Amino acid sequence: MELAGEMGLAILAGAIGLAFSNLDKISRFKGAGFEAEMNMVHTIIENQTEPSPEQKKQAIQSDVLSNEEARILVSLQKPGYTWRYARTVSGEVSLPLNKTESILFSLMTRGFAKNGTGSNGEIWAITNVGKSAQEQYEQKKNA
Repeated sequence: MELAGEMGLAILAGAIGLAFSNLDKISRFKGAGFEAEMNMVHTIIENQTEPSPEQKKQAIQSDVLSNEEARILVSLQKPGYTWRYARTVSGEVSLPLNKTESILFSLMTRGFAKNGTGSNGEIWAITNVGKSAQEQYEQKKNA
């Protein structure tokens, strides 16, 4: 029992090492007081990058956005937020919550949005393909 502190530290170091050795393969890791949620980190990084040429091409090949879908995608891109609750988005775009949720699920199935779990329920984020589709929608609208 003399080395209990050292043993705990070794376990924590091992847990951290395991988490970071396979960043692309894990979605959630918890051990020895350390927890990693890689989907959240990936989304934050994706939110700060521009869509790739492949993602732009995918957005071009996708069907056209409706006005409501475009407004929801704009709301998902609100500066300072990576993840948004449907209730918040619903208020910002002035649509009923059930309609907003339906549109969010439609956007997700088309690869324009993704969801996760937040402290108060389901949360939503825009993907790079969604960013590109929304940008193209705005360009067509303003042309």
